[in-house]
Amino acid sequence: MYRLLTFALRIRVTLVYCALAAAGIIALGQIGPHDRWHVLHAASTNLHNLTDGHLATLVTSVFLTEGRVNWLWLAAVALLFAVAEWVSGWRRFLLTFSAGHLGATALVATGLLIGIHNDWLADSLAMAVDVGVSYAAAAVAGSMIRYLPMPWRAGWAALWIGVVAFSGVSDPSFTAVGHAIALTIGLGLGALYLRRDASTLSHKAIDGTSTEWVQPSPQLSTL
Repeated sequence: MYRLLTFALRIRVTLVYCALAAAGIIALGQIGPHDRWHVLHAASTNLHNLTDGHLATLVTSVFLTEGRVNWLWLAAVALLFAVAEWVSGWRRFLLTFSAGHLGATALVATGLLIGIHNDWLADSLAMAVDVGVSYAAAAVAGSMIRYLPMPWRAGWAALWIGVVAFSGVSDPSFTAVGHAIALTIGLGLGALYLRRDASTLSHKAIDGTSTEWVQPSPQLSTL
């Protein structure tokens, strides 16, 4: 029981997210298509909602999914989150999750605003339903380069860059751009974590060496 509690505490953010996401999916499944569309539109981080000041959508959108629920995809995301939180700690995991979701959403919205204002993009994109946790998942996946051994980091980064690129080519959309932005944020944070942790270890090693250097020897202490 103690081990189970310890395990749950190590991945508490992931467990809370999964519980709320499951509740949202179940709730959406209990209402009709028309009402479901209205709920998704109200919770969407589309340009219309954001420019109207509906900033709560930045939170609500990550707990909902559009269209038919892909439980395999959600299980894979839950596993990714659990592993990431386990190895990185809940604070760093939550920071990466939030930076990927909020950063990609903000940059995509800015791009849509500029594109629509200059008639480069269709006005209807401002009302598009945009919900889900894929931006956060892309960022978390990218940040995992910090916790992989050296031979695997480049391969992991190349794998996810390839996945995002293939997705963007096969289904070009503003969400594909968002995934690329979120992955870039995650890779950048992974590199930052790596540099910061290396610096911390270096300082500890220097402090340890300095302590040993000034430690008086037994012979000197008897003088």
